[in-house]
Amino acid sequence: MSRTTLELIRWPVAIGLLLIAAFILFPRGDDDASADATATPSVILGEVGGEILTPSPEATMPPEPTPIPTLRPVATPSPTPDATATPVPQEDGFTAEVLACRSISGSECNGQLGTLPADAGAFTALVRFTDANAGDEMNAILDGPSGTIDGFAYNLQGSGDGYYYTQFQAGGLPAGDYTLTATRNGEPVAVTSFTKAG
Repeated sequence: MSRTTLELIRWPVAIGLLLIAAFILFPRGDDDASADATATPSVILGEVGGEILTPSPEATMPPEPTPIPTLRPVATPSPTPDATATPVPQEDGFTAEVLACRSISGSECNGQLGTLPADAGAFTALVRFTDANAGDEMNAILDGPSGTIDGFAYNLQGSGDGYYYTQFQAGGLPAGDYTLTATRNGEPVAVTSFTKAG
């Protein structure tokens, strides 16, 4: 087919295709039938195979809200550790000692406290241990006239011998006798005591 012939039939073919599309897409039907027609749901679901399913009225209704139960918090009594309890003997060979120190250098206690000066700002609880297991939780608990104060618990990354320490603020502590208890996995393993001067 030559270019000239293609130019001549291009417009008549395009007009013919538009007329066919208009005929197929133009709505047909009598006006009386459309006036009697009832409203159909605006959402229809197609199913594989060509069947049309109209949703049931129950499906379009919003579900009943489920009531949210009202929870009442139950007060959990805080356990009061017995700071003067005798440390539990460890069956796996674990041993520990706890020291109240002015400061520490690694596992060395600088200035072990028998009496904490009245103007002291802080002190360090040093726990030295042997035969620990990886994952053991070490902590130190201070008990005395100010009540019970937990140190910062730490889970050991390795096993064997080592040390753990935590620092306590002493500025607000009232004068009196204090007990420092080292714990391993929540069980007391070593105890020491000191006095804060007034």
